[in-house]
Amino acid sequence: MTDTSRTATGAPAATVTEIEKTVDAYLTRSYDADRRRALIGRQGWDPAFLGELDELGWFALAVPDEHGGLGLPLSATGAAMLSVGRHLVPGPLPERLLLPALLLRHLGSAHPGPDLTGALVALVDPAALGSWAADDAGLRAGPDGPIGGMLPVRFAAEADLLLTVARSADGNGTVVHLLPADAPGIAVQPVRSADPTARLARVTLTRTGPPGPAPVLTGPAADRFATELRAWARILAACELSGMATRLVEDTTAFVLVRKQFGRPIGSFQAVKHLLADLYTLASSLRNLCDVTLADAAAGTTDTATGQARSAAVAKAYAADVAVRVAEGAIQLHGGTGFTTETDLHLYYKRALALRAWFGDPEELAHEIGDGLLGGAGGAP
Repeated sequence: MTDTSRTATGAPAATVTEIEKTVDAYLTRSYDADRRRALIGRQGWDPAFLGELDELGWFALAVPDEHGGLGLPLSATGAAMLSVGRHLVPGPLPERLLLPALLLRHLGSAHPGPDLTGALVALVDPAALGSWAADDAGLRAGPDGPIGGMLPVRFAAEADLLLTVARSADGNGTVVHLLPADAPGIAVQPVRSADPTARLARVTLTRTGPPGPAPVLTGPAADRFATELRAWARILAACELSGMATRLVEDTTAFVLVRKQFGRPIGSFQAVKHLLADLYTLASSLRNLCDVTLADAAAGTTDTATGQARSAAVAKAYAADVAVRVAEGAIQLHGGTGFTTETDLHLYYKRALALRAWFGDPEELAHEIGDGLLGGAGGAP
């Protein structure tokens, strides 16, 4: 990668394009359809594959250099997720790319907690479920640690650490804990997952024994962390969905140019041309939005945490809608083969549906964006 500029803190700021091309080149060379299906058969859990990516430095992209990382802006993780989505790479990649880097940025060099280098951190944040949260979802800060439950949590059964984002006892703030996954009072129950790229589990936290580890962030610092965490979770989801939409358009274009009916390629039919043009427009506009969102985040042009959160909500809302529409259009244009498991279209479609509701579906994000623009006036539920 080539350094083209530096951030205000002196960290090298590689461009989104450079990182995306580097990740894409590796996946094109080493991650074919057979390997994808094998990994998806294990719902993304393959420690050897994760170790391979770790050796390549993927998970050190945005980790501060004082902690042994590359010190790139967090936008580097979004660049990687563009290619991850394009190749439909399963596994806890958003967690590995984002959570340690973001935690270390907020905790600073005096971080006293567990070693985050190489650790798999599962995110237990009820905000990830949006309005689809189960009735028992929610965490509150108790005197000895967080209390409550959440379903589903990605890769909780395989995680080394659990990052919990709980409401404070008075309900007016946030408390962040970083807990060993095998600590007393933590129950993790694997559940069936409709997402082909992720293992899911129910996490239940009870504190009936001795006090657990102290929170790593409280008060305004925890509120700032939670706001930035949720914004970046949405940005990474948008980038992954953008990569998926782009790949679906590319593969569908190649298909309609060779699939023949009535003695000529179906891509020559006007109805097919119109639908494919619509899909290309959707995928291209989403990619442009992701590029702008990442560029603004890297340059710091979003002046407040609220502004960044709003930009992230816009990107995620549009991405969730576009990716599902593009997947449905791709399945339609593939005809009968689009409805079989012989192609990977159904895997992209299922992943798009799983990400659609992650940290808010388009409808609830639209309410959130509108409420923010109206100054918190509130609106119809």
